Amino acid sequence: MSESTQKCPSCSETVPLEYSVCPFCGFGLLEYELKKFSFKPSMKEVFIRMYNFFRHPFRTSEEIAIATEKKGGNIILLLYSLFLALRYYMVMLKSGVDYSTEFIFGPGLSDPEKWTITIGLNFILFLVVFFIMPFVIWIMLKMFIFISTWLMSKFGAMLGSEATTKQFRAIIGYSLAPIAAGEFLGIFFTLMAPSGGLGGSVSFSEFADYIYFINFGGGSIPLWIFKGLMIILWIIMIVYASISLRVIGKMAWVNAFVTIAVPIALFVFFFYFASVMG
Repeated sequence: MSESTQKCPSCSETVPLEYSVCPFCGFGLLEYELKKFSFKPSMKEVFIRMYNFFRHPFRTSEEIAIATEKKGGNIILLLYSLFLALRYYMVMLKSGVDYSTEFIFGPGLSDPEKWTITIGLNFILFLVVFFIMPFVIWIMLKMFIFISTWLMSKFGAMLGSEATTKQFRAIIGYSLAPIAAGEFLGIFFTLMAPSGGLGGSVSFSEFADYIYFINFGGGSIPLWIFKGLMIILWIIMIVYASISLRVIGKMAWVNAFVTIAVPIALFVFFFYFASVMG
């Protein structure tokens, strides 16, 4: 293909650069380029595309191939980070860790007749979890997805994928929606779990016990059910991401599934399932 020709995104035939419509399949080349570089979805359009991604995966994947954007994936990842941070906060409370310490501020410290402000550590911890921790988790996951999708695109190219790295990120971003929903449900599963398990204040010697409580919920049946639910949702994510890659990357079904399933399965095993099994 020379500088005066282009490759049709629909049928992969070589077409002169000045053509606005593919003469082989009728695909709108000009419309494709305009949408590709100018599509900036609103919040409403993002949630509509998110809904359609799971209701009409083939058609929505074709739209993502033409108008690839990262806003949807970023929003889903931010929601996932928020729900994950809140679930860990609930685990802290349910585990029996003592956060009853209070901080007193104001001139009343030296003069009892003047005003003072008392702030509980629980409240400070909640503010940190709600306003700071989600963004820290979001940035860490963004970096991880940035690297992992680049590796997945190279792996996919070896198996015949035509999807770009940007399209891989859009695919993974939208397919994370079930995982975000699962973490939201995890907040309620944690609330249903029995309290206790540690007691007292957290120290470095008790940190391993705290991690054990996160993984096992103190032997809690609700949290075991939650972990089983999350594994099912990871499988659903793999299925929909494979469908999308099949459409966007123009791959064989097996190759698309392997490209998506192998990296995600390794991630789930080492960072999720392995912790369940200890």
